[in-house]
Amino acid sequence: MAGPGHGRPGPDARGAYHGTWIPTAEAAQLGLSAATLGAGVLAVLPADRCGPAETARVLRYLALESAGQCGPCLNGLPRIAAAFRTLAASGPQGTARDDVARWAGLVEGRGACHHPDGTVRLVRSALTTFAAELDAHARGLCTATDRTPLLPVPEHRS
Repeated sequence: MAGPGHGRPGPDARGAYHGTWIPTAEAAQLGLSAATLGAGVLAVLPADRCGPAETARVLRYLALESAGQCGPCLNGLPRIAAAFRTLAASGPQGTARDDVARWAGLVEGRGACHHPDGTVRLVRSALTTFAAELDAHARGLCTATDRTPLLPVPEHRS
């Protein structure tokens, strides 16, 4: 992963918001044909941005966009999104990382549709790809120099 402020790209997300984060070094080795693009979206996160913060914003959006018709969407996704917001903040995180991983396992494959499964795919890739940044956040640090939201996430409708 390129360090902040070096003008190099950071991890990329393939397959839109139900896709996966891929570390820079791994993404550089993949040809576009080797990636499963799902919705056909490829987003590269600049190295000066915070991957956990971007992920938390997307997870909140995905939780709010569910139909709320089954347990995973009604309970699981909002809890995962809220806990990931804790991970994206710098400071004490309690059991949030373990909770996110556990809840992801409880949600996967149990929804009435595949919306929870796609959300879990993004969560798991973020926990892996941004593990070092999540560790820094737990110590009260964030390596991002620009906290301006990057990925397009529509405003929640009332």
